Amino acid sequence: MASDRQIAANRSNGAKGGPKTETGKLKTRCNARRDGITGQVITLPESELPIFDSFKRKIVADLKPETTFETVLADGIAWDTWRLNTARAVEMNLLTIGAQNADLEITSDNPQIDAAMGQAVACRDKSKDFARLSLQEQRLKSSIRKDLATLRSLQAERKQQYQQDLEDEMLRAQAHDFNEIPYAAPNVPGKFGSVFSTSQVKAAVNRKTMLVEANRTVIHSKHRLQYPGAWENQDPIKPNSGLRVASAA
Repeated sequence: MASDRQIAANRSNGAKGGPKTETGKLKTRCNARRDGITGQVITLPESELPIFDSFKRKIVADLKPETTFETVLADGIAWDTWRLNTARAVEMNLLTIGAQNADLEITSDNPQIDAAMGQAVACRDKSKDFARLSLQEQRLKSSIRKDLATLRSLQAERKQQYQQDLEDEMLRAQAHDFNEIPYAAPNVPGKFGSVFSTSQVKAAVNRKTMLVEANRTVIHSKHRLQYPGAWENQDPIKPNSGLRVASAA
């Protein structure tokens, strides 16, 4: 329980709190804008809004969404991550307030011990607050894991469908080439809705052809150590290992 002295100090500080000048009021004014993805109105202090926007933009970019639903999931993960960080910051701030408690019943000559005692008292007196914060953190972590799993599943399915459409179109392009017919990618989407340009398909066919040829060359060639410099800091090759060092090109 707070002492009479602490209660009086809190009331006094509360009466003094808040900006008095117009400049101070402008500094604490909240900015509001409508989120471009969710459409919700966001209000944050002027100093925090750019940080929030930058943080959310980087998280969404890291997750690489392409469809609308993927973007919604990525945006939700960014929001929950921000909220999780906020909950952690509130927890640390509560402990900091406790560390600066000037009304400790037991004090020492060591500031570090007094700070630790203050944090312990804060945990005791605000145990319900810490419990609620812990519960919120667990829920946010669970939400992030579920949304991330859903996002990854959708992205894997989309990439698989894209690759299937590309393979089908590559086969058409190869057939045109074998029959000496000029190839042009169709304007209609593939089976899973993918649309490709002629240059995309031709580049994919060329890459596949080069990989097939490279695989054939390696399979039918005698095994050799191709990059001897990579072994300089490793164990030397044992005699009669069956490997021969490639000549310097």
